[in-house]
Amino acid sequence: MKLYCCICLLLFVYLKCRVEYTHWALKRVLQNSLGDLCSVWDAMNNMMMLQHTKIKVSFETSTHVVGHVFKKTLYKRLLGMVSRYALNQIAAEFECVHYAGKNPFACGCVMRTTHGLPCACELSKYVVGCISLDSIHMF
Repeated sequence: MKLYCCICLLLFVYLKCRVEYTHWALKRVLQNSLGDLCSVWDAMNNMMMLQHTKIKVSFETSTHVVGHVFKKTLYKRLLGMVSRYALNQIAAEFECVHYAGKNPFACGCVMRTTHGLPCACELSKYVVGCISLDSIHMF
């Protein structure tokens, strides 16, 4: 019971900090408590547009910055089409190919079901060639 109370307390403190930070950010954008609905709406819209732009820039960087590991022909068709996170997940799964082989029972196909990316038993057929874009699920 004591552990449960500690977890609840930590969760409360974490959420309170998040709420306080968001409230502070909103106060900083609005600059004062006086104003009509239109000025508040414009300020909120500008803040959301800035956040959206930052997210887009981050994603573009993620798809275009290529690491040294992905210079192999195995990833040739995926570069610039999938995010760096997806490439890292595929590279980690490719390390398991020699354990799982083509056996789906040894593989478990967790990567395919959770992320929509090729699992170790699927990657075993790409050892010589390159991974096709069709093997990655478009979310």
